[in-house]
Amino acid sequence: MNGRAWKWALISAPMALSVSACIGWGGYRQAQNVRASRLVGTWRAQDCDTTLTLRPDGSASAAGIPTDMDLHGKTVDSLSGDGTWDMYESGAEQELDVTMGNEETPFNLCLDKGHLMVGLTVGDPDDMNWCVLTGHSAG
Repeated sequence: MNGRAWKWALISAPMALSVSACIGWGGYRQAQNVRASRLVGTWRAQDCDTTLTLRPDGSASAAGIPTDMDLHGKTVDSLSGDGTWDMYESGAEQELDVTMGNEETPFNLCLDKGHLMVGLTVGDPDDMNWCVLTGHSAG
């Protein structure tokens, strides 16, 4: 690889990784064309002890959304309570935004073997602390 190709690789790699946090979570694909109705239900992440319930009326409740983790991926601070949710779209990119009080938490929408997941990167992305919620059920 010549010097010019290396420069391009170094410049484009961070841009490619910023396109989808899903890649960092184990190579999952970014979900596309997700309808809001598909997010309604209860989502859980056992690893970070988080439960998120999204209702059809736009209300939400959550327990244990991590806002800070230690170097071992253990939650040291979290957010719980009632609030609202909405989907944000920019071109083909979609994200789930959950707001509780003055705190807005963005969740990425990813696919694993056709199964939808919602999750967030906690803190510095270089620390690789993720909270990925799966197994939703209407309710």
